[in-house]
Amino acid sequence: MINKRLVVITPVYKKELSENEYLSIKSSLQNLKNYDKVIIAPEKFLKDQEFIDIWNEYGYRVVFFKDKYFINTDSYNRLMLNKIFYKKFTDYEYMLIVQLDVLIFSNSLDYWMNKDLDYVGAPWVNNDLHGMRFHFSGNGGLSLRKIKTFLSVLESTQLSKKQDYYGVLPISGNLKTILLLSVLFKLNFKYNANIFKYFYKKQEDYFWALYAHFFVKEFKVASIEDSLSFAFERYPEYCFEQNNKSIPFGVHAWEKYNPDFWKKHKANIFNNKENFYSKMCS
Repeated sequence: MINKRLVVITPVYKKELSENEYLSIKSSLQNLKNYDKVIIAPEKFLKDQEFIDIWNEYGYRVVFFKDKYFINTDSYNRLMLNKIFYKKFTDYEYMLIVQLDVLIFSNSLDYWMNKDLDYVGAPWVNNDLHGMRFHFSGNGGLSLRKIKTFLSVLESTQLSKKQDYYGVLPISGNLKTILLLSVLFKLNFKYNANIFKYFYKKQEDYFWALYAHFFVKEFKVASIEDSLSFAFERYPEYCFEQNNKSIPFGVHAWEKYNPDFWKKHKANIFNNKENFYSKMCS
């Protein structure tokens, strides 16, 4: 039976996918059988019936957005910060973003939805002169998002200052954004929220992880501990040790960060991947 509480969303911007991208689809099909699955794609494929039929055959509905959102990372970030996107899926309580460099290892989504968090994504790991440590949570490549709260943030007209807001924002790479916040807090007029959203040009997952709670005070981002159980990205061997030597729900960017780790610990995912690829390409 299909669980209508959540929709799985995978962005696809091209017609031909790589073998490892099909492997990502395979992992979703195997582990997320009980949920509606949607491909979001550029409108240039709107009249390409072959493209639509292929995804329909594998249980995906195709939803189209303007081509301008599928040009590069910046354009994708704009889509993920646009209320038009989230309004397409208001029939569901949650969405799970599963990019094509993601592998899913289990079906534990009921557990994650029942934690009543607004945003869950892998933690970012720092490795510098101070050693290896977790930075903050919320990588967006594989992420669980509560749709109603996301819309509340994007439609908010309030920008609320927190007493310790400098303390919760990492300075590295965010100095201009922090300075913008500081200026807006000093101005303290009713268009603060809209001004901030207009000038914000960084990664969309940074926005949800670090700044959304300035628009909706109760916005709940998963803790490092929860994020680690949900997904890994960089330094999977370190994350594995810190997660009590347990594999998470999924991984983002597995090819980029130590693919041999995943081939060792989740060999079953990679078995017969060529046969699956051939079938999807036939």
